[in-house]
Amino acid sequence: MTVMVQYVFRGLSGKSVTTLMENAKAGAAIWKKHGASPRLWEVAVGEMGNMAFSVEFTSFAEYAKCFEALNADPAFQAWRVKHHESGVGEWVRSNLLRELTH
Repeated sequence: MTVMVQYVFRGLSGKSVTTLMENAKAGAAIWKKHGASPRLWEVAVGEMGNMAFSVEFTSFAEYAKCFEALNADPAFQAWRVKHHESGVGEWVRSNLLRELTH
């Protein structure tokens, strides 16, 4: 069963899109360090202007292993602070999805 975690966010008007993208890439690199394959999406229909950062896993156990390692990583903790303090984006929602069909 595939499991996906998704973080939806948007850039703030008048703030640096370049910084927002650099923040996303830096965060993705830390996820990759812990075995994940994150993807960044731009919303094209519906909530225009939002972006979604998503990561798929083959099971909840794989997700938990990565997530626990990620949250214990001092580099990820520092990234969270730096990203928040940059003030270029805001969180919209998070989702943890489980696949029902193949």
